[in-house]
Amino acid sequence: MTVATTPEVDRPLDRTEAGMTYGVLVPHFGEHASPERIIQGSKLAEDLGFDAVWVRDHLLWKPHGMEGTNRTFIEPLASLNAIGAVTARIHLGTAVLIPLRWPLKLAQDLAAMSYLHGGRVIAGLGMGSNHAELAAAGFNREQRKLIFTEMAQIVRRVWAEDDVTFEGEFFHFENVSIEPKPRRPIPIWYGGTTRASVRNTIANCDAWMPGRIPLATLDDRLQLLAELEAETGRQITRSVIPLVKVDRDRKRARADVDIAALAGSSEASKNWIQPDGGFQTIEDIRGIAVIGEPDEVVEQIAEIGERGMDHFVFDLRMQFDRYEETLELIAERVLPALRAAKV
Repeated sequence: MTVATTPEVDRPLDRTEAGMTYGVLVPHFGEHASPERIIQGSKLAEDLGFDAVWVRDHLLWKPHGMEGTNRTFIEPLASLNAIGAVTARIHLGTAVLIPLRWPLKLAQDLAAMSYLHGGRVIAGLGMGSNHAELAAAGFNREQRKLIFTEMAQIVRRVWAEDDVTFEGEFFHFENVSIEPKPRRPIPIWYGGTTRASVRNTIANCDAWMPGRIPLATLDDRLQLLAELEAETGRQITRSVIPLVKVDRDRKRARADVDIAALAGSSEASKNWIQPDGGFQTIEDIRGIAVIGEPDEVVEQIAEIGERGMDHFVFDLRMQFDRYEETLELIAERVLPALRAAKV
């Protein structure tokens, strides 16, 4: 395996003595997205003690069934810049940017965000999967691995160096300097749930960030990650973004959960390790989703955290209609219990 040279970077969301760090997906898409919910909701998340806010990335977004039919999708970097202007501590993360932007422009945009907002940026990157979306941005899906690899190399170099010359198979430029540089080194996180995504993380990135992933599949990928870390001497941050549905009433939390839809909601689901009999119950989709009243949610998150995870992201899209109320419930009943247990 070829491993890119990766300089030391900050690891601001790594596990602490109090356990995992915690983030939340911002409601910048779908029928419940609004300036107030994005901006003031993120300020609320900071006030409530969350460590990071995260945004998704699409150009031609088609909602999943669980996301309704509204095609509102507010551009992720614009969303994070708006959030950064009203917050002071919380980290600003992309989960994840797909190859829709030319690397030098992406490097400039993220460096500017870091400069403006005190170095709080986490650059989650991925390859994307939608043929039409990548084509609309001028890229060929069949070249996405090459595009991603060169993109990661380019942004890392121009963030740290001046007069950069790059001669890749896809991108070429000479004597480029971008100012201002990021306030702090920007970590590069990789999004994906396959074994290939783990290899891509080791080769090019600083953290692995799967989205919805069953626990048995997560265990398989974590084992591979540990083996590759030992082989390469690299240290990789571990994060995860399951769907979360939490309510004071257990019955209401479990209502309207479409198990079959969630079990097939990822492009990589065909590569998931399934329980005997397939995904039939809410218990079968643990890892894909965390569902229940607060004590159950604490137990399920602890089950994930005990696997050595560093950062956990609450994907609350099934409750964006009650986003602020749900943040407050998590801050009241879930985060204190997790931190007390040092999960």
